[in-house]
Amino acid sequence: MKIIGGNWKFNKELREKEKAKKFIRELERMLEKEKIGKGKVIIFPHFLVLNEVKKIAKRIKVGAQDVHWEESGSFTGAQPSAQDLKKWGIKNVLIGHSETRKYFGVTEEKVRLKLKSALKEKLFPLICIGEDIEEKERGETKKVLRKQIEEGILPSLNKNSRFLIAYEPLYAISGFAKLRGKKPKPAQIEDIKLSHNFIKETFKKRGFKVKVLYGGSCNPQNAKELLSQDFIDGLLVGSKSWDLESFLEIIKIAKEV
Repeated sequence: MKIIGGNWKFNKELREKEKAKKFIRELERMLEKEKIGKGKVIIFPHFLVLNEVKKIAKRIKVGAQDVHWEESGSFTGAQPSAQDLKKWGIKNVLIGHSETRKYFGVTEEKVRLKLKSALKEKLFPLICIGEDIEEKERGETKKVLRKQIEEGILPSLNKNSRFLIAYEPLYAISGFAKLRGKKPKPAQIEDIKLSHNFIKETFKKRGFKVKVLYGGSCNPQNAKELLSQDFIDGLLVGSKSWDLESFLEIIKIAKEV
């Protein structure tokens, strides 16, 4: 089965401890019923409920939505450090998610520093990269991806580094489209294939074999088509992971293809 990640982002309901725990208990029960193996599903809760979710998750991996690059210092409002996450028993972490780049000014330099810190503490990062619509329309997809890989990721890696990549074409993500007063523009399979293959080839040239998840507005309606592609190693699901029924449907599809 391919990997399915669920990003809870800043969802109000799932920032409440009891509702978050109820969701996880139900999901765990359904995964057991469907005989889904451990580690195939990763949930990224908000920090407010991260520890609560971690305590009860058994089949599900639990990851943080972000990480700060320093352990201590004058960084008011900083995310938990890699050392904090390690102490809490959190082994997975998102780095460079498109929303942290767009809303909170995470640059390639910050991605590099976050990744270096996470790998030092032996965390398993899911690193997000992808182009915006203007960059795509200018024919700069490969240029953008190459820059994100070469400046934000490769400098922090060594030959033993373990990580995942998520490809997020921003133009296909509903949240960013709404900011512009537009509907999201679904990425074409041909475009996704080009990007995934380019990402894999770029890392291969540097001696890394990587799995690449797709993170451009995944839902039960497009999951089968996406997961049927051999170049897609899984999905990073956003808002559709907030609804238990929708998320479970995506997981079932992943099991079947």
